[in-house]
Amino acid sequence: MMASAFASSGLHSSAQGGFACGHKLQQRKPLRVVSPVPFTVEAAHKKGGGSTKNGRDSNSKRRGVKVYGGQPIRAGGIIVRQLGTKFHPGVGVGLGHDYTLYALKEGIVSFKHSKYINSVSVLDVEAYQVPEGNQLKEGSRKSRHREMYTPRAQQRQQQNKAAAPVPV
Repeated sequence: MMASAFASSGLHSSAQGGFACGHKLQQRKPLRVVSPVPFTVEAAHKKGGGSTKNGRDSNSKRRGVKVYGGQPIRAGGIIVRQLGTKFHPGVGVGLGHDYTLYALKEGIVSFKHSKYINSVSVLDVEAYQVPEGNQLKEGSRKSRHREMYTPRAQQRQQQNKAAAPVPV
């Protein structure tokens, strides 16, 4: 049937499976590429990303004075965290291996500043004297304020007493 279709066009089918075009014989074989490796197309690529020297930071060490002069402290409480001995230990104060100053006894913290050495001491409550600059003076703004307004702690105590149920 194929031969009749090609007969009119001048093409004749040969016995070898090719087509005779005039006097030339062309044989066509199916194109089949057999590759043991799967065929992939590689594109040009380069991994981007440069180096940077910024973008890091260390954790904060939280150094500094934790309990100030005139404030009460319990035994073992940390007074100052420092790098080196900016403050030296005085009476009732110990020095840790990382230069942390801590209280050896319960009392009031006292800072003493001399020409070359700053020291921290813990004094007994009875032995502690309020520094002259911190004393409440008559006629000062702070004393007038205390006369006009009762402290909040006293107000709370009065409210709690008034709100307490009366035993029957």
